Amino acid sequence: MPSFQPRDPDYADRVAAAFLDESIAASHGSELASVSPGEVEITLSILDNDTGGPGLLHRSLVASILDDACMLAALSLTSAGDVVSTAEYKLNFLAPTKGTEVVARAEVVRPGRSITVCRADALSEGELVARMLATLAVSHP
Repeated sequence: MPSFQPRDPDYADRVAAAFLDESIAASHGSELASVSPGEVEITLSILDNDTGGPGLLHRSLVASILDDACMLAALSLTSAGDVVSTAEYKLNFLAPTKGTEVVARAEVVRPGRSITVCRADALSEGELVARMLATLAVSHP
């Protein structure tokens, strides 16, 4: 993983604020576990009403935390005031979730002024359960 330098010294605060304001997963009890330039980790506790079957996290929530993680990782490398939105993603579900928590880890693969590419993995009990490759649009209002 390359080492990226943030354009905004307050990137971590902007990412945390965006997580609270924009994350669907945050309303389901997810937490922003870590933020560094170009990398984000989100944890989500599996609640009974979030299941897509006995003991399984619903796939839409897996997609949501991966999308959020990619968006926030991209946001960590933008200038203050920039807006990041998902343009496209490819998501592969590789295994069912297990246990009580899912961890989403996203990293910027290639940052850009108008387009950023990120990769994110969802892990359940240490096992890779989903992988996303996302293209994110960066706007400069």
